[in-house]
Amino acid sequence: MTTETPALTPGRNWPRAEWTLALLAFLSLFLNFVHITTIYEGLPAHPLFLHVPVVLIPVATIGALVLSIKPKLFERYGVLLAAITVIALTGLCLTEGAGSAFEQALGLSSNGLVAQHVHAAHILRLLFIAFTAVVLVTLLAHRRPTGIDELDVLLARDWVRTGLRIAVWALAIASLFYVWRTGDLGAKAVWQARLHHGGGLFPGGGGFPGPPPGG
Repeated sequence: MTTETPALTPGRNWPRAEWTLALLAFLSLFLNFVHITTIYEGLPAHPLFLHVPVVLIPVATIGALVLSIKPKLFERYGVLLAAITVIALTGLCLTEGAGSAFEQALGLSSNGLVAQHVHAAHILRLLFIAFTAVVLVTLLAHRRPTGIDELDVLLARDWVRTGLRIAVWALAIASLFYVWRTGDLGAKAVWQARLHHGGGLFPGGGGFPGPPPGG
């Protein structure tokens, strides 16, 4: 009597990396509602958190552009790219929430450069959410086995994969532009405030005052 061990179907191991990363990406969206004003010893959270998206969004988008040129690279490096993308999205949502708290704590005007910075940040978040979703679907399309069900057959079609790569390119370039624009407007707003208030963000050149009383 012989027993046969059923062969493992490629791409059917659970939890799949694509679904795990998709869940983490979805959960990260709620960080936009977490408004952290300060962290260690009263340091403002927003200027510190923003280093995550400023560094990782270019890494993720440029990486996606490179992998899209050679689709087979998605099978080898796609999970790493998707993980970096989800971390960047998490940092972006956390940064935007901290930015809202920062704006309220400082009583910053909603006009001029600050308003433009906030508007650009909103656009960046929407673009990068879409970019993250497309990267995850593209990863799924290149790692999912073909011929198992209707979704497999659809994702295996050349025109679907080509369309996904075009979407990755478009959203990557748009995200790169808006991460630059958002940062540029934020830097200009800071320097404008420093010039108007004698070398600081506040009258008299003082530092960050922390949250308002009772906040």
